[in-house]
Amino acid sequence: MAPMSTVFQLEDVLYHILDNLSTKVLDQVARVNVTWNRVVKKIKQNRKFIVWCYYNESKPGGVEEQIGQILGNLTSEPHFALIFGSVGLKNVKVSVPPLSSLSGTRCLPRAVKREQITFSCYLERTLHPSSRMIGIVANRITAIRLSSKQDGVSASCLFLPKLDGVDIYQFNLGNTFDVGLTKATFSAKTGIPDNKHPKLILIFWRGFPYSDGLHFVHKILNICGDVVIAGSFVNLLFTDTTFINLQNQNQFYKYVPVRVGVGFCGGSDLRVTSVVIQADKKSEELVEAELARLKADHVPEKCSVAFLFCSNSRLSRQSFAGKGNGESVESKVFNKLFPDVPLFGFSEDAEIGFDSLAKQM
Repeated sequence: MAPMSTVFQLEDVLYHILDNLSTKVLDQVARVNVTWNRVVKKIKQNRKFIVWCYYNESKPGGVEEQIGQILGNLTSEPHFALIFGSVGLKNVKVSVPPLSSLSGTRCLPRAVKREQITFSCYLERTLHPSSRMIGIVANRITAIRLSSKQDGVSASCLFLPKLDGVDIYQFNLGNTFDVGLTKATFSAKTGIPDNKHPKLILIFWRGFPYSDGLHFVHKILNICGDVVIAGSFVNLLFTDTTFINLQNQNQFYKYVPVRVGVGFCGGSDLRVTSVVIQADKKSEELVEAELARLKADHVPEKCSVAFLFCSNSRLSRQSFAGKGNGESVESKVFNKLFPDVPLFGFSEDAEIGFDSLAKQM
């Protein structure tokens, strides 16, 4: 039997070798033996990278090339995925080998018949089985950090690993706003434990009037106190099938009234701040003055992401910068003030926001 010190030295060497592999390959080599499995777990625990990517039908390559290759080479295992897509995303089909042909085979027969699945099904099939997902289909993707032009069908994908000191809870409050949400029932209905305090809650709904959504948000504020809430009415919603069970997984989009949300809980390592840009502040100068409040609040720009939910009325009233470049004034100014922070969001008809600096809706 080798001395214990020798075993640890071998594991150190193995760690440095395997650390060059993607998460997908690590899952495969973890089956070699107990030692390899232990080293793979250490590598995964030390990898905490936030990854994002972008799909646009006008760019070369389809979904498999623009998103699939990135997912196949992820260095961190996604714990939660948040997708923002334009309306046409519901019609996007991805050609993939059938699941039956993938089980128990090392390579696919050349003549295997491929099947067509929806964009959301493709993401769920490609992501790790433990990953959770919420997808938003809205009128327009207005806050793509990766490209200033968003013509045609597009989607931005944000993949969050399991971060130290941050807990993410996905919840579904069903098809009615009258859920009897109280302090006593909040934990049971959202899955957020009583000993966890949410700092950010994103809520998305369809099939309900704006007034009901606003009433619901006030309920959450009364229950949680100091929490930032943001969200919007959306065109369509989709999630992983473990979250909302559908009879036909290939028809992934729900055309029924529904509310889904995600809560971000954490201690001092998690900081959340927000501003609301009022409807009368449309010029680049006025928008910059509002977003500059975030800068003055010394928001850390490393290891940060930002969300922008914009009303359609802002976009229809000369809210675009330049001539037809697809970039809104809000996203242009944000990228100017925070060039290293990825920005995600969309525009729809009814947004809800909370100005944490002014302590008002």
